[in-house]
Amino acid sequence: MKEMIIWPTYIDSKRTKNEGRKVSKEFAVQSPKLKDIADKINKMGLEYSIENKKSYPREPWEICGYIKVKIEKNASKLQILKEVCKSMK
Repeated sequence: MKEMIIWPTYIDSKRTKNEGRKVSKEFAVQSPKLKDIADKINKMGLEYSIENKKSYPREPWEICGYIKVKIEKNASKLQILKEVCKSMK
């Protein structure tokens, strides 16, 4: 098992790739909330923990939090993000 971090910015359709979005616009969701992301990860059956009082490194002034997810060693981080996005639309 390995861990991956999911910042809401990674799947936010309002963000550009340069601002930290990891998925394409077609998969991205508008203003994703940490709780909503956690709900989707839970439905996927993955172990996770939420860190609420953390700020995205590119925006240290904005406290948005992140989710730490345990995934299989051979799992694709991008695929996990896309699955989260699909279930949020």
